[in-house]
Amino acid sequence: MHRFKCFLFSSLYILFLLPSQAQLSYFPPLVGNQWDQASFQDFPYDSSFTDSLYSYLENNKTKAFLVVYDGRIVKEKYFGNFTQDSFWYWASAGKTLVSFLYGVARDKGLVEVGLPISSYLGVGWSSCTPQQEAQIKVWHLLTMSSGLDGQVPDPDCTDPACLVYKGEPGTLWYYHNAAYYLTHHVLDSASGMSLQNFMTQNLSIKTGITGLWANTLFISKPRSAARFGMLMLNKGIWNGDTIVHDRVYLDSMTTSSQVMNPAYGLLTWLNGKDTIMLPQSTVRLALPLNAAAPSDMYAALGKNDQKIYVVPSQKLVIVRMGDDPGTGVLGPSSFDQLLWEHINRWRQMPSGIASIDAKIQVYPNPCNQILRIPEGIESIRVFDLQGKEYFPDRFGSEINTSSIANGIYLLQLQQDANLSSIRFQVQH
Repeated sequence: MHRFKCFLFSSLYILFLLPSQAQLSYFPPLVGNQWDQASFQDFPYDSSFTDSLYSYLENNKTKAFLVVYDGRIVKEKYFGNFTQDSFWYWASAGKTLVSFLYGVARDKGLVEVGLPISSYLGVGWSSCTPQQEAQIKVWHLLTMSSGLDGQVPDPDCTDPACLVYKGEPGTLWYYHNAAYYLTHHVLDSASGMSLQNFMTQNLSIKTGITGLWANTLFISKPRSAARFGMLMLNKGIWNGDTIVHDRVYLDSMTTSSQVMNPAYGLLTWLNGKDTIMLPQSTVRLALPLNAAAPSDMYAALGKNDQKIYVVPSQKLVIVRMGDDPGTGVLGPSSFDQLLWEHINRWRQMPSGIASIDAKIQVYPNPCNQILRIPEGIESIRVFDLQGKEYFPDRFGSEINTSSIANGIYLLQLQQDANLSSIRFQVQH
């Protein structure tokens, strides 16, 4: 209990210390289909790989694919008869949406994650003893660490007979759908309304994230998924309107929530961790969520490879919706890795900004600390081969690369409205 008291105190205290300014420069209107496009200069890519990216997506039964940079759409592609106005299910990607709605409910004083589930559902919601039920907090549901047995014959069943005590809450991690479904019951009870109505009143009318809850399954247009990714990226703020004020809770969504599975926050998958536990497994693997994706990426992931990727360092949101490409798993899959490998090739930009210009020379290349560029260059931009931008100090015709790690980079040069790009190597 001490842990939860500390968490609640920290939430209230830091709430008044952390800034709440928006980070994105653009938000689409709340209604209608108007949505600005990102400029090629702001988000360069290698257009020669666009067709192969789309081919990979289409061959793997994708219906919708969106790339959003700094709030603006870079690419939006629909396949077959699927359109911008078609609806599709989020599957378990909807878990992350529910976790966000808990942040809204906490702001309103409707629910507290440190209280037992029985505070909202009453005693007897499971086959556990009253003492065991009292140990299982809402927090444990949001972190998949309830201690309930997820390997029962029907892991989706929320009848008391199906909810069996296995071990001390907070010491066992298992991707248990029934435990997640209880979060819906708790929120319904705490708010006194259906999840649909709660979301409509507190989220949809403020952000344009609309859709239908069919029991525990959320269905929406692809752009609503992109909007949700933007809302997460922008720390719960939509165009100046703060939807969730508690920054600590939002940070907890994308921070390791327990020690058993560092790659899991609050109903959210996290990249960049040394180990991971996958759905329907009790084995801890010495792998990150996705070695091909940026390490700071986090994601809402669902069955049949429904994806909402968020990359804070790149102000990037990527959405994939569609049928099962053949992985047949609930959340993370081999499709994640392969898709990001295609995205990375698309973003390497060997010729997308402009042809590599042999007439312009930078030296020394490789460089140790100082990279010299021609006189008269108006502006520079530096990217790694995954598209992450760096901001080295520039002094006239010299660029100080001491703050950049060893590797291959792309230097974009602008002079008299002309763009050129040159690859260079940093080797300290």
